[in-house]
Amino acid sequence: MENRFGYSEYPPNGEKIVRARTNAQIRSWELPRSTKALEKFNQEIGKIDYPGIYLLFETKPNKIYIGEAKNLYKRLKTHNSKPEEKIKDWDKVIIINDGRPATQSDFNDNVVRLTIEEYLIRLFKANKYKVVAQGEKQNLNPLQKVITQSLIEELNFFLYKKNLITKLIANKGQEQVMYDDLKKILLRNKYNISSFTAYEGIVNNEKVFIRPGSEKKKGWQVTFRDVFKNHLKEEDGSLIIPRGGIIFIPFSEIKKVINDTSAFERNTIDVFFAFDEDKVLLRYKDAELDVTKFLINN
Repeated sequence: MENRFGYSEYPPNGEKIVRARTNAQIRSWELPRSTKALEKFNQEIGKIDYPGIYLLFETKPNKIYIGEAKNLYKRLKTHNSKPEEKIKDWDKVIIINDGRPATQSDFNDNVVRLTIEEYLIRLFKANKYKVVAQGEKQNLNPLQKVITQSLIEELNFFLYKKNLITKLIANKGQEQVMYDDLKKILLRNKYNISSFTAYEGIVNNEKVFIRPGSEKKKGWQVTFRDVFKNHLKEEDGSLIIPRGGIIFIPFSEIKKVINDTSAFERNTIDVFFAFDEDKVLLRYKDAELDVTKFLINN
């Protein structure tokens, strides 16, 4: 991930507060659930309104609540004394701001805060957190779009450096569909599911393998090896790519693009699924096949 923002983190102080920042806009405070720590934060910001985003963590079940506030101290004081049931056992919070009070901060714009909140909810879901918050998409004017895009780009870097995320959200239309949602979509489209796990299952009485792929320049890479490769060789079953509009493609169709007769003698076979605006292409080396017809609408 790009390092042009720079990152610094400081050792915890006596109240176990960890401060971190980028060299651009983002400033953060990581606090344990403690009245003393929260009062120390309030004292540090001059006891004035500081708007921003906050992340409440309940560590053991990897649960997170993502919120926004015009006055972070007041909102967190309420979470500390009267926590919501869904995150009542939170044990730490990360506060995110641009280092400026309400009169100057980009976070003072309610639409900007709500847009970033909604984005972070999707981002942490993509990183397999149990997110107990709901966001709502906003209508942004041109200036708000510029501000939020800049902050989101920097937040991606910041959260990665804090070891809170390992991957970003894919381009629009290519987001990974999580297990529960994938199953619901298949059932809604009248597929008969006999068994189903995160990686394979039996759908319409045939073996299916579920692979989200890894993003590469040529598209989303799916690697066939061992049993997975043998099923492809025998054209036994199908592949599900759980991204955007789900791809449900028989192995017999994938084999059509593998024009290398020695491919199955090697340990692995890599194919790529590339999403264009109005079609999906399957690629293997220099060969290409339009597989748009195997898309399932969400």
